[in-house]
Amino acid sequence: MAHVNLKMLAEYTGLSVTTVSRALKDGDDVKQPTKDKVKAAAKKLGYVPNIQGLSLRTGINYNICAILPMIKPGDFIGDVGSLALISGLTAGLENTPYKLTVLPMISGQDPLDPVKLAVEGNLAGGIIMSLTKTNDERVIYLKENNIPFVTFGQTELSINHSFVDVDNKDLGYRAAKYLYEKGCSKIKMISSSTIYTYVWHKYYGVKHASMEFSKNFSMDEDMIIDTDVTNYRDYAKELCSSKDAPDGIICGSEISALGIIAGAQDAGKVIGKDFHVICIETSELPNFFMPPIPGLRQDFHSVGVKLSKYIVKQIEGEAPENLQYIEKATFFPRNL
Repeated sequence: MAHVNLKMLAEYTGLSVTTVSRALKDGDDVKQPTKDKVKAAAKKLGYVPNIQGLSLRTGINYNICAILPMIKPGDFIGDVGSLALISGLTAGLENTPYKLTVLPMISGQDPLDPVKLAVEGNLAGGIIMSLTKTNDERVIYLKENNIPFVTFGQTELSINHSFVDVDNKDLGYRAAKYLYEKGCSKIKMISSSTIYTYVWHKYYGVKHASMEFSKNFSMDEDMIIDTDVTNYRDYAKELCSSKDAPDGIICGSEISALGIIAGAQDAGKVIGKDFHVICIETSELPNFFMPPIPGLRQDFHSVGVKLSKYIVKQIEGEAPENLQYIEKATFFPRNL
């Protein structure tokens, strides 16, 4: 079957090639009914832009590279939010000539390596990155090489760059506040490494709540780093059986929440009675937990859409300082 081009679309719709081209680009000089007609015809006929030809004409690299972490050794399910994020990244590029490539960042790998691979190999006109650090060398490298980029997460660098983030300070505060309002006096939080900016923001939120309720919360004593735990169920059973056992815990993911619930019950705790759990989640999975626990949902699909739209705008000339967005998590009570 012949490749459908603009001329064939024009003949099919009865419009000029120029009008068809402008309609596909959502040109302001084309009326919406015409845009809808052209896009419907393009979808029906299977029109796909010739990216190489378009790149030659415009000088723009239409490949967007998203560098995302891979499953860690020993994980049995991985990050359940990754699919929603990739789905959002793809959706954000719909009706544009830009195409998404996902480049894996392997556990234990220098985070700068895949970025250099993408840049030195001319694999992308723009780069999207996650797991942003407070002093992120990738941001410095991309800025020095004048490569458009957007990060999922913020840095503490003086470089004013484009980012999309979840309000992790608010998230931590609301999670801790929920536990304290349930009567918890000693809580802990499972989190990633403090090399990541969002972990600090979440800690500040929990600390704020602990001070508001006149409770103690220490990073050294009450933060549980997820890489230090090999089996959440065993860990929770031992923790809940100790003399200094907490009565509430903030789980950083659906997987840690499942293990903590099981381990606490193994230790004789009644979830929602003498032991409270709240989950920081990215999927529908907690809707099926038994017993049910509340959660604060991060909408990774929405984040992905915004990341893609921001990188396109930046490539097309918008200043990165105008492309910064923070959204709040949604609370799901799931009362017992």
